[in-house]
Amino acid sequence: MKINIKTSLIVLVSALSLSVAGCASRPGNSGSDTLSYSWSNVAIGGGGYITGIIYNPGEEGLAYARTDIGGAYRFDKQQDKWVAITDHFGGDQWNLIGIESIAADPKEPNRVYAACGTYMGENGAIIASSDYGKTWKQFDLPFGCGGNNSGRGVGERLKVDPVNNNVIYFGSRTDGLWKSEDYGENWAKVESFPVKGDYLQEGNAMGVMWVEFDPATDDVYAGVAMLSGECIYRSKDGGNTWEALPANNKGQYPLQAVISPNGNMYLAYSDTCGPNSDPHNGAVYAMELSSGKFTDITPDVNDGHYGGYGGITLDNNDPDTVIVTSLSFWDDKGDNIYRTTDGGKSWKSLYTKTEKNFVMDTSQAQWLDWGREEAKTGWWTAAVAIDPFNSDKVSYGTGATLFSTVNLTDLGSGTPVTIEFDAYGIEETAVYDMVTPPYSEGTPQMYSIMGDLTGFSHLDVTKCPDDAHFMKNGNPNSVDCAFLDGRYAVYTSESKKALNYTTDGGATWNNIKLLPEKSQGGDAAMSADGKIIIWKPASISGKPYVTDDYGKTWYNCEGLSYGARVVADRVDPEKFYAVSGGVMYASSDGGRHFEPTGAVLTESTKLVPSAVKSGAIWAYSISYPMYSEDGGKTFNVLKTANVKALGLGAPEKEGGAETVYIMGNDNVEGNDSPHGDGIYRSTDGGQTWQRLNDEQHLFGNLTASITGDSEVFGRVYFATNGRGIVMGDMAD
Repeated sequence: MKINIKTSLIVLVSALSLSVAGCASRPGNSGSDTLSYSWSNVAIGGGGYITGIIYNPGEEGLAYARTDIGGAYRFDKQQDKWVAITDHFGGDQWNLIGIESIAADPKEPNRVYAACGTYMGENGAIIASSDYGKTWKQFDLPFGCGGNNSGRGVGERLKVDPVNNNVIYFGSRTDGLWKSEDYGENWAKVESFPVKGDYLQEGNAMGVMWVEFDPATDDVYAGVAMLSGECIYRSKDGGNTWEALPANNKGQYPLQAVISPNGNMYLAYSDTCGPNSDPHNGAVYAMELSSGKFTDITPDVNDGHYGGYGGITLDNNDPDTVIVTSLSFWDDKGDNIYRTTDGGKSWKSLYTKTEKNFVMDTSQAQWLDWGREEAKTGWWTAAVAIDPFNSDKVSYGTGATLFSTVNLTDLGSGTPVTIEFDAYGIEETAVYDMVTPPYSEGTPQMYSIMGDLTGFSHLDVTKCPDDAHFMKNGNPNSVDCAFLDGRYAVYTSESKKALNYTTDGGATWNNIKLLPEKSQGGDAAMSADGKIIIWKPASISGKPYVTDDYGKTWYNCEGLSYGARVVADRVDPEKFYAVSGGVMYASSDGGRHFEPTGAVLTESTKLVPSAVKSGAIWAYSISYPMYSEDGGKTFNVLKTANVKALGLGAPEKEGGAETVYIMGNDNVEGNDSPHGDGIYRSTDGGQTWQRLNDEQHLFGNLTASITGDSEVFGRVYFATNGRGIVMGDMAD
């Protein structure tokens, strides 16, 4: 995933000085309590780069997956889904949500380890768990990890000694090899390890790329990115001394390796470490451990292969069966997967120039078809693992999701290999915003926009979207919809198709080709009935424009200056509101003319109109929330919380006040026992607040966007940079 947005849940607790015409503080109890919530995600189905997959050979059905910016996951057999296991990282540790490596303990399957650090500019950490990742102990490293840097798809830098499982090795990018002898609680540098690696890619060190153990001898091997081609190092005495094995294939790097009981190490080589810098050449080798002799066993299946080889895995049930994946082979069908059952003497593949030996089953996440008749096999396929209890199941990660084969042993038999979507529960999108209109069966429950994927119309937030409701068009900036009829929506994009709208719930999107000025992206607001769109171009000189015929004609929004933030009244189609130059404005003629209301706000103030009452508006600007009942003429300041993002949802009782949800904190004067930064809700108009999340559910790097469900009381959604759209419901 390419997103690099450093948002955080840390909010300012000091109140901004607000100059608000006609403002008065509403009295109330500033104390807060906590509620019990269950957490899941709005289902998308991955959405980001799965960089590693690890099956534990000691327990059937136990597997782990790592992502570049979205944390780590464990497969839960009982729930038949992946569950997040690193949500305890919060805003102050946002960088640790990118996972560099995972190690599973084969002797004690309850033990698992992860090397954490999204970017190398900040120090990383290694975390250790003895309860399958439910709780962790953390060791802070004196150097950074690169979970979202170049080379993030190489082998596992963390490895547990299968004989002495209290011993774990970690290969760093910049500071050589490290070792723990107490189940990962404490770590020390292996001073005898001779190299750190000298190959850089995009300015990032690749360092030690993997650690492996010989199952026959317990000798330990490490692969290092060395320009000389002398990349493999071995210790026969528990890491006390090391020897360099013969140089091989100078100019290429063994990105991953597996060691077979048959006495061979199998290696996947590429001339870059991927994935951002495409490799142009690659090879697959078998090295005889007893002699150090390398044999080129690169697959030759007449598929037109170019690029490198990324992932390699060994069949636990057959020492001569190896799987390897192509890397940056941009064939129209996707990256190829190759299988040998004779140690590399011959290979079968998913496809050749003349044969296609697979079918893709994306029925559970049909958006992965991406407008094609059939989904690609994937790209950036570096993560690959054979289920040690099922040779038919090979799981592999892509730049968008995780797939698994159903019948891989049929490869080459004439029966096509079925490849299924297998990422249910993994959500790794970087979400910008979402909007949740009132809905009924067949109309969207949510519209969302995000990095890389553009966004979706969600007909059911518990099911992955289909391809028809996948936007697919460039980097989005804003999204809005009509609250009187949720089939109408609009979004902006930083592309030639800058402004797009739908009238059928997102099944089709219409591009407005005639814009009043040349600009991409910008912000858009849609009237309550979906018939009016106000567009503010992204250009510095752009003022807001309004159209009531979907772009056939445009008018200036009279009264507004540059940089105005415009929102629609959710009940009255003729009313719009705006903040411009720190002044509150309102329009009652469909956005043609705006007049100041008399209220003075801060320039950064954001407005959230009520979905049930015209003229009722919430406002916030990283300090106290404010509320207006007269169309923004006057605002009441509620000194009961500090707010970074605010949204509204269904009331507790029909006809009651909407539920208010915030990202923020209750560190306010008069609250003697604040709960600090978190997700809060109020059912009494902001008088009192209840915290919804706890210290085990901080969700890493949050984006300042939150809303409630318009129909389900208590359901909250909020955006993250890497953990998708988190959905919370009241626990039973």
